Amino acid sequence: MRHRVSMPEPHSHLFHVEAELDRPGDEPVLAMPVWTPGSYLVREFARHVEGLAATDDAGTRLEVERLDKARWRVLARGAARVRLSYRVYANDLTVRTSHLDGTHGYFNGANLFMCAEGRAGEAQTLEVIAPAGWRVATALEGEERRGPFGGGEDGGGGTWTFRARDFDELVDSPVEVGTHAVWRFEAAGKPHAIAVWGRAAGGIDAERFTADVKRIVESEAALMGGLPYPRYLFIVHVSDKRRGGLEHATSTTLSVGRNAFSGKDPYEETLALVAHEFFHVWNVKGLRPAALVPYDYGREQYTRLLWWFEGVTSYYDTLTLARCGLVDGRRYLRHVGEALTALERTPGARKTSAEESSFTAWVKLYRADENTPNSTVSYYLKGELVALALDLRLRAAGRSLDDLLRTLWERHASSGGVPEDGVERAVADVLGPETARAFFDRYVRGTGDVELSLESVGVRSMRRAMQGFDDKGGTPPRSNGQQRSNGQQKAPGWLGAQLGGGPKLTVASVREGSPAWRAGLYAEDEIVAEDGFRVDKGALWDRLQERGPGAALKLTVFRRDELVTVPVTLGEPPQDTVWIEPDPGATPEQRAAFTAWCGAPFPA
Repeated sequence: MRHRVSMPEPHSHLFHVEAELDRPGDEPVLAMPVWTPGSYLVREFARHVEGLAATDDAGTRLEVERLDKARWRVLARGAARVRLSYRVYANDLTVRTSHLDGTHGYFNGANLFMCAEGRAGEAQTLEVIAPAGWRVATALEGEERRGPFGGGEDGGGGTWTFRARDFDELVDSPVEVGTHAVWRFEAAGKPHAIAVWGRAAGGIDAERFTADVKRIVESEAALMGGLPYPRYLFIVHVSDKRRGGLEHATSTTLSVGRNAFSGKDPYEETLALVAHEFFHVWNVKGLRPAALVPYDYGREQYTRLLWWFEGVTSYYDTLTLARCGLVDGRRYLRHVGEALTALERTPGARKTSAEESSFTAWVKLYRADENTPNSTVSYYLKGELVALALDLRLRAAGRSLDDLLRTLWERHASSGGVPEDGVERAVADVLGPETARAFFDRYVRGTGDVELSLESVGVRSMRRAMQGFDDKGGTPPRSNGQQRSNGQQKAPGWLGAQLGGGPKLTVASVREGSPAWRAGLYAEDEIVAEDGFRVDKGALWDRLQERGPGAALKLTVFRRDELVTVPVTLGEPPQDTVWIEPDPGATPEQRAAFTAWCGAPFPA
């Protein structure tokens, strides 16, 4: 099947799509995907299709019958070829959808292309007609004169032709069209490129970023024994949208904020996102759940293994930065503390297992609401900490999670995917069936707290109360709190409400069982005053510190535009903030185990 994409009026947000199907038969059925792999939510891409029409190779109009939300039947009348034409509205700037405006065009194949039922395994051709001055970047194989990743020096514009071995590869190869920058490098013997659209505050140090991405690629390639692709493309969108990424077999799209390249912490978070999405080359693309083989683009596909494929990948993202020297050991420990803190502050982790969270991704993860923290847990977060616990146990037995990954790759990468019990069986081969079953019963199928054998690597976990609304944990307590008369630091009162990040002081969610929960403070309430005096976030925190546990607040809130008073009796703050620190008495063996684990020297 041949697909042609043009964008004659970018400001309209409309991609113009044409498709040609040879040997259509009498009544071919064309279907558009309802979801895209890696993003487990039915998004109904066909809702953006308009003006669908079909003709034969002589230009005669053919009748088209819509069968359901995403499928059309064409009455081909014995034609040798069917030509489709339609437009797709694209004004959703995310890594999983499509976006077209006067600055660029970006699309995922699942959003734009249809496939003839029963013919997904056939070769596909893609032609992209770019506006004058715009070029095309994709990891698909293209014309030799353009070079890999659309790197021709002909000024852009015109028709760019690419080939995919089947519909899966076409869908799995996002395309960036515009005036983006392209930075190239070679890593582990393979060509790579970074295509960047958008403006970053303070600009981007292209040489530094390219060198750091190369280090990540080579570190993960060394872990997994080489690179399983001919070329790889990083598409980076810089905008005001939220941070995120979507993995593909030979490319990824990353969405980062304007400040993602300025400042130490934001830049390290950007590199962690690169490491995460790139690690998916092995863990979810080359190696994926058997339940997702083959992809069924017309319906949900359920697996209980997303805790492994996303959680383990989350475990390796910042760990990779430590292993290749982009962060030090203390920074990595801070990250672990932040993850432990986030899990501790998620009441839903005591209700929903990592397996169930994986299985219900289609209705939970991407449809989060104000009660989500109380009802479920992210398989990214829980999976990352389960992976850490498992790695430490495997290391105590003389193996590691690195070994387990390579074992799973050898067993299942080319044999139809990982069965639902495949990870547990691989663990049982190392730790024994009973130990493996007990681990999975508690941490994967159960809702028990994740216990880490940190002493084996010479570090220990510590706890304290939250020290501010935006306190993520991971760092030791500050010493600027109020003091009691006996010299001890005074504990703030606990409210138990998570606040939104906008200019207004709004409640994002209320933790189950907290003082705010019992008092009837609601999500979406806008807090405007306490005891008759206007407050912002800083002033409200000052009240919590001044009053302390057991004291009362009288909050005035706007609730659905009505002014409401909510009295709250503050509670004792839970010790739910975790940080990890090196044990000064760590033995040489523990220090060596630390370095073997995360690749960094033991923190001084």
